[in-house]
Amino acid sequence: MRIVLLTIGSRGDVQPFVVLGVELKARGHEVVLAAGAEFRSMADRAGLGFRALEALPAGYADSVLRDPKVQAALRRGPSMYRMAMAAPRLTGAQQQALIDEMVAAGEGADMVVNTTLTRIGALGRPDVPWCSVASWPVTETAAWPALGAPELPLGGGYNRFTHRAMGALEWLVYRPSVNRGRTAAGLPRLGLRSPFRDDGVTRPLLYQFSPHVFAPPADWPEHCHITGYWSDDVRWDNPAEVTEFVERGDPPLVATFGSAWAVDGPGLLAASVAAAAATGHRLVVVGGPDSPLPAGVEAIRTESADFVWLLPRAAAVLHHGGQGTTAAVVSAGVPQVVVPCYADQPVWASRMATLGVAPPPVPFSRLTGDRLAAAVRTAVDDPAIATRVAELAAAVRADRGVAAAADVIEKHAVTWR
Repeated sequence: MRIVLLTIGSRGDVQPFVVLGVELKARGHEVVLAAGAEFRSMADRAGLGFRALEALPAGYADSVLRDPKVQAALRRGPSMYRMAMAAPRLTGAQQQALIDEMVAAGEGADMVVNTTLTRIGALGRPDVPWCSVASWPVTETAAWPALGAPELPLGGGYNRFTHRAMGALEWLVYRPSVNRGRTAAGLPRLGLRSPFRDDGVTRPLLYQFSPHVFAPPADWPEHCHITGYWSDDVRWDNPAEVTEFVERGDPPLVATFGSAWAVDGPGLLAASVAAAAATGHRLVVVGGPDSPLPAGVEAIRTESADFVWLLPRAAAVLHHGGQGTTAAVVSAGVPQVVVPCYADQPVWASRMATLGVAPPPVPFSRLTGDRLAAAVRTAVDDPAIATRVAELAAAVRADRGVAAAADVIEKHAVTWR
């Protein structure tokens, strides 16, 4: 079976699809990753086919986060609406070209696996079965409001309304471009009802996190699948100086802020260094500004690291709450301090605190060295957190994760026909 994995975004958005592709390839399928051109080498290393989405400017996700207006909006708080209003937009021609490329990527496929951002391409090729992948809960429920909606004590009816409203707004944005493509292909135009309301109802919606972290609510439809984290056993080479640094002393703090480094790298680095100095910890910085580390704290910086080796050796991990990083820290079984910045990061930051594996999050908009240091002290000194991180790690490691996702994909490809 020829399976196309269609995704856009940063490395954290693409890496899980590569992990899924490796699993599907091991089962005998031909797998093609369709993503931004900068991810070709990632597909090559995994032995996957590759199709570049050329209409998307290289490094687009990173460039949005480096935009001064976006950075100013995020310093006020993690509002998705405020960030969207500040973000530079693709032109109408660029958006149409991108959607056309998404449609073309499914040519010759027996199955297409999309993200919630690329599923618009599936609407231009109704002859190919498809499903979607989400990295945070997007399915309508009475249990909680939609991401970005205010949490108000108005009950399940209000919560359901927020999901319907957000879905309608999303479809309002994409519908004109989708219908232009469908008209050009001789397909009927789609109406005002969002076709994505059927995700999880008539076709699978895969959630790439653990049911031990976010259990499905009772009112979710049957084709919503929380599979477990999509992790792999690939090991990365640690720079020799990082290995030597970690092994020669007490467990260090690890500061790894992923895409959030692009928003305010100097500020995140300064707060991390201050927290390490105030709490008497050594510090390993993964990523971040390529500048000399301040004196006064024993620290080392590396552009990349083998998280499978490094994170279990940390006293605590300071991170932004990206879904992939959160998965790695939970699986490592160590305390964490989360500084959520945007998108789904506040969701995971709140969830970690609720599960007892982290202190209350330190909002990016209110970050200081003192606040971060106070959270570090709680994370490393609270025996309840130490117990809970071990319990949760054992539970999520038992999930089938990417294997469960591959099972669903194979079954859908067969039953769809």
